[in-house]
Amino acid sequence: MVGLVHDRPHHRAAALFHSLCRVEALEHSNALFGVTVAVGYLHASGLAVRFTTKEAADLAERVTAGDVDVRALAAVLKEWAEHG
Repeated sequence: MVGLVHDRPHHRAAALFHSLCRVEALEHSNALFGVTVAVGYLHASGLAVRFTTKEAADLAERVTAGDVDVRALAAVLKEWAEHG
């Protein structure tokens, strides 16, 4: 049986978010898709999430540029969930 790579929901959401932003899977809107999937994953995990559109856009831009790694991204998502 294969175990989880990341044990916490915000770490798994961060890995999804980071991958979707950094691997250009879509013609455009990778960052928007990354934010949406990460937040959706947190909600599906039973966590309420609170953030502003500006926070999400700024974070997605930084992730896409390679300025935020998965660990730092998970910390931000955890903060968003704690304020949710």
